[in-house]
Amino acid sequence: MSEEMDIEALLRKVHSEGLPRYPLLVVFFTGSEEPPDCVSMLRVPMLSGGFVFGEDFGSRVRQAMADNESAHDGAVAFGRSRKSSSYKCAGWSYRIVATTASGAAEANRGAAYNSAVSLSLSRGVDLVCLFSRDLEIFVGGRRATLVEGR
Repeated sequence: MSEEMDIEALLRKVHSEGLPRYPLLVVFFTGSEEPPDCVSMLRVPMLSGGFVFGEDFGSRVRQAMADNESAHDGAVAFGRSRKSSSYKCAGWSYRIVATTASGAAEANRGAAYNSAVSLSLSRGVDLVCLFSRDLEIFVGGRRATLVEGR
């Protein structure tokens, strides 16, 4: 099974357990320390990163929100230096500043949806996940996966 399939299975598991706040954007990227087309936002207190993405992500989101209610605002970023590495949390609350737009984006789907589509086109971004009532995974400017909510 490929790394992307493992990530998708873990995202599905986290979605099935539910999160305390929606929407939540999660970006996975390769090749740099900071996610492409994103800017870190200062949070007080700052939330810790460095952990490997895994099935405990839902509990980490709950803990982060207990520590700082604004943790859900912006994107949570997971990066790796090369494709053979594991994704590690680069940080919380990244503002998305992607300038590329996709013709595949649907009108009037909201800022989180449109940001996910645009960010998924950024060089170095492997996929972008949007947790809401549904789980949507975007790759290359298109929704690759939709898991409908309860």
